[in-house]
Amino acid sequence: MKKLSKKQLAANRIDEHIQIFKCPICHKSMSLKDETQLTCSNNHMYDLAKQGYLNMVQQGKKSQYDQSLFQARQRLIKSGFYHKLLNQLEMILKNQSTHYILDAGCGEGSHLSSLLERVNYSMGIGIDLAKEGIQTAAKGDEQGQWIVADIANTPFKDQAFNFILNILSPSNYDEFKRLIKDDGIIIKVVPGANYLKEIREQIFEGTEQIDYSNEQTIKRFEEAFQLKQRENITDYVSLSEEQFHDLIHMTPLTQDAELEAIHFVDQVTIDLEVLVGQKINQTY
Repeated sequence: MKKLSKKQLAANRIDEHIQIFKCPICHKSMSLKDETQLTCSNNHMYDLAKQGYLNMVQQGKKSQYDQSLFQARQRLIKSGFYHKLLNQLEMILKNQSTHYILDAGCGEGSHLSSLLERVNYSMGIGIDLAKEGIQTAAKGDEQGQWIVADIANTPFKDQAFNFILNILSPSNYDEFKRLIKDDGIIIKVVPGANYLKEIREQIFEGTEQIDYSNEQTIKRFEEAFQLKQRENITDYVSLSEEQFHDLIHMTPLTQDAELEAIHFVDQVTIDLEVLVGQKINQTY
């Protein structure tokens, strides 16, 4: 039997779950046309790429991140860099209804891809505004549906998702509230004070930025959602020189730094906070 192409697999997946999609321009319901296009009644059309991803942003902004950054990130995550985090997320997902999972700000998709291998689900979707990240995700994974989309204006109907992940990425809480089911779960992962301190100390030595606090971020999350669980994840990860170069290439910490000036360290600190929330006054 001939193996289906990524485009055909994506078309079948989207058609099966077409009820959760809406047009991001006019907000009408959508249908799949000729297994190649998502279209609405106002004739707004979104083509399926041959790699199986959708681009649902009308006027895409050029990303400040290139494909090599996402490839470095994918290599590092697949090496087990965040294994403690993924284990914790798996435990939370396995105890909840995870029929529809959204990774908002998925980058190159490695976190969602790993989780979809571990939990039962009906559809897992990763969205990001960076087309280069979505292309990298689609190239390496056939389980999730990857979409170039704006987290402030997603192409999904109200209460489409049981679970929303937001891992080390910007958020849009108004949109998350619209998308999540009444009994759904929001997980936001933010850096702790010691996250990658070995890199931070080199870049920000002698400046106020050497100290980092996530309390304002956590406060904003608590204002938007009912905080049901807060977990700290601490780990010390050994690095080869190749992994170190991938790390400093992919982390936003080094965005304005001279990479050549950052000297090799063979171990870094992982310090993360996992925030689990629901809509206000919902039962966990």
